[in-house]
Amino acid sequence: MGYLITLLLSIFLMLEASLLAANFNYASGFAAKTNLTNQVLVNAMTKVGDRIYAAGEHGIIIYSDDGGNSWVQAEKVPYTNTITDISCIDENNCWVTGHNATILHSNDGGKNWIKQYEDIDFDAPLLSIHMFDEKEGLAIGAFALSLRTNDGGKSWGYLFMDDDEFQPHLNFAYGDAQSWRKSARNETYAVGELGKYYISDDRGLNWLVIGTGYEGSYWSGIKVDEGQSLLLGMSGNITLITLYGPDDQIPPDKMTTLSCYESGYYAGDCKVFGFDRLNIGVKNSLTNAVMLDDGRIAVSGNGGTISIIDLYRKRNIETCVRSDRLSNTSLVYLGNDQFLLAGEKGFRKHDMKTCLENFESEDSTSQDSYYTVELG
Repeated sequence: MGYLITLLLSIFLMLEASLLAANFNYASGFAAKTNLTNQVLVNAMTKVGDRIYAAGEHGIIIYSDDGGNSWVQAEKVPYTNTITDISCIDENNCWVTGHNATILHSNDGGKNWIKQYEDIDFDAPLLSIHMFDEKEGLAIGAFALSLRTNDGGKSWGYLFMDDDEFQPHLNFAYGDAQSWRKSARNETYAVGELGKYYISDDRGLNWLVIGTGYEGSYWSGIKVDEGQSLLLGMSGNITLITLYGPDDQIPPDKMTTLSCYESGYYAGDCKVFGFDRLNIGVKNSLTNAVMLDDGRIAVSGNGGTISIIDLYRKRNIETCVRSDRLSNTSLVYLGNDQFLLAGEKGFRKHDMKTCLENFESEDSTSQDSYYTVELG
């Protein structure tokens, strides 16, 4: 009986602590409020200047100006469901997507948000958003839903990207992180189900659909060089996709495909793409990628996976599987191979050097693992 009383008391205290830590604002239409911002389940992060934005469950949007050591929650968010992605053009102007095909916007540094678009009858999420500037952008999601704005989100119109009868989910949209490139102002890319990859050279007005031959879903992608992207898939699989020009010499053993615009301004225009299949060394699905200052790419993944891909110098992939084995939804680069990770059970700091030392040391009690894959 004493054990039962102790158990019931423990459950009561846990529930009380949970209620004190979060106010779900039931029936108010506004996001939950929480005192445990460092433990929020975050689906997306982005860094603009010194500010890191993060967004996730229950409409919670938070931001940090000290590398993720402390967080401030947005004051007013008229949304209670799951937020899936975030895109900021500067420290003040940001957009997020979420379930019920919802888009929110803030123009005051993330303090207050307004709802720009919602389709509760669609009953499926918008999964990603990419804004080119304060006027033009696009949002994509489940069942091939795609939207575009040219007035900063005051209005969103349907966008045609793929006529596949299966209506594959469009999982992630991204641009060129190297803003100094002239092409970065107009190019955008997307990945999704059925191993599909999408390219637009005119801010999403016309799209080229490329079948990569990969049978799974791509969850994310990142442009790594002119004409090249890394597409992040399931079970540790990565595709390096390369656009070849008419004068380029294509290696005879390279897997290639020819893709053509079927309509629109570029109708009949065709391009050749080559594919290299890579694997990080473990079978963990990959979720997000960021470009480092020296051109390497850092990738987050499920089960505690963090990888560094070096395509040009070491030509290898170094992967740490953290001892906590917590799944990571996104990451932000903090410098010196150190990262802020978000995902299962909130935020955590990560250091690739520490992970390698833990793996190699006979004295370490950590269960960190470290793998290196050579790229030819």
